[in-house]
Amino acid sequence: MKNPFQGIKDIRVTMNEKLSGHTSFHIGGPAQYFVSVHTKKALNDVLRRIKKSNLKYFLIGAGTNLLVGDAGFKGVILKLGGTFKKMSIHNGLCQCGAGMLIDEFLKRTADRGYGGAEFLAGIPGTLGGAVKGNAGAFGGAIADLTEGVVITDRRGNERIVPAEEIGFAYRESRIKDGEIITTINLRLKKQKRDAILGKINRNLRKRERKHPRGYSAGSFFKNPNCRPAGRLIEECGLKGMSVGDAEVSRKHGNYIVNRGQARAADVIALSSLVKKAVREQTGILLKQEVRVLK
Repeated sequence: MKNPFQGIKDIRVTMNEKLSGHTSFHIGGPAQYFVSVHTKKALNDVLRRIKKSNLKYFLIGAGTNLLVGDAGFKGVILKLGGTFKKMSIHNGLCQCGAGMLIDEFLKRTADRGYGGAEFLAGIPGTLGGAVKGNAGAFGGAIADLTEGVVITDRRGNERIVPAEEIGFAYRESRIKDGEIITTINLRLKKQKRDAILGKINRNLRKRERKHPRGYSAGSFFKNPNCRPAGRLIEECGLKGMSVGDAEVSRKHGNYIVNRGQARAADVIALSSLVKKAVREQTGILLKQEVRVLK
């Protein structure tokens, strides 16, 4: 297989890379091309080659909230590194690369004495993914902190998008597939480091008590307005239901866990059974939060 990205600097390319090693579900077939990009120029060069070669592409963060199909992905998986993991902060305005992990962001901002994002503690993933999916917990969401983002489109054109144009809603935004968030501006508050770390640790303990360990993509379904999806699933007696090695967690009904050898097909079949049972017993149609890539 020919490498269409030959000669581009500040990237790393692998072919037929197994995506099971890049997702929190530990499920997924190979990517035709897996490209780690470390600079904005490299990203633009890669996008031009993708367009020239008429390839599909998908940006992967930490691989959370994602289920990759068993056949993998015919196209290019992009991952942001290098400059996209840097951060600066001045007078409470934090400019972050979209590839920075949430836990690293919380550690570095706490060390500088800036808080307000403690509700994100324990949410796996990158800041870019958090903004695109409006991640949140404990009554807060990243939309509450976001002042704007920088986006690169399919043609490599860059634009600044203020918060009011992002279209934040519950666990989603209007940022389109193919648009790549490269930089995020967040407004934080000056606070004492020990107080920030205390809130972070309390939230981590809460999540640890509530959420199961093991391979999963986090909350599988969005919470309907009436009550949490996990409670609905539990009330319908679906905890422990399984298909192959995929199982509805016995600890939290809104988690589907991979017991070790689950295939994407098992997860999809199990989620369909859960949706059907909840619909039949309650009249409520659960909407999937986890993205399926195939």
